[in-house]
Amino acid sequence: MVFDATGNPQTILLLGGTSEIGLAICERYLRNAPARVVLACMPGDPLRDTAKAQLTQSGAKSVEVIDFDAVDTGSHPTVIDEAFAGGDVDVAIVAFGLLGDAEELWQNQRKAVQIAEINYTAAVSVGVLLGDKMRAQGFGQSSATPRNCGRTSARRCRSPRSTTPQRCRSECCSARRCAPRASVRSSR
Repeated sequence: MVFDATGNPQTILLLGGTSEIGLAICERYLRNAPARVVLACMPGDPLRDTAKAQLTQSGAKSVEVIDFDAVDTGSHPTVIDEAFAGGDVDVAIVAFGLLGDAEELWQNQRKAVQIAEINYTAAVSVGVLLGDKMRAQGFGQSSATPRNCGRTSARRCRSPRSTTPQRCRSECCSARRCAPRASVRSSR
């Protein structure tokens, strides 16, 4: 499968399959055209069925759910192979990660390492694997959502009286500035 004649993806992979931001991005794609969606979720995540129903209701042709544990980087090649088993993936969205209290992380080595492993090491792992698959299929787009503003980076934080990004007031960011989504595109 490839992008259709109007540039809409026919298959979308969401790594972090219950991420609010990731689901919102998928729904935005589905507004333009129906697509097959693969949700890669934590095993046992209680929101798996809700996410599947949400995308089905939003117009997905089909929604497949596969297990994905970001910390288990040794399983990543198998997960990516499983995600691509039903055909080419046009768009891959990397939307998993953990938020943490910055002050606590400076003082708790175990939690700091856990967040670094998930937010950085795991993202690099799947990014390399996605790049290999998309290069082999000859096309594809991959985008990653930042973890510095978990609930609001899809729409960026804005002051009610301003149209320019302002310092975020939500509890997920505290005093950090919100950042736009980063994206990487690989296509031939």
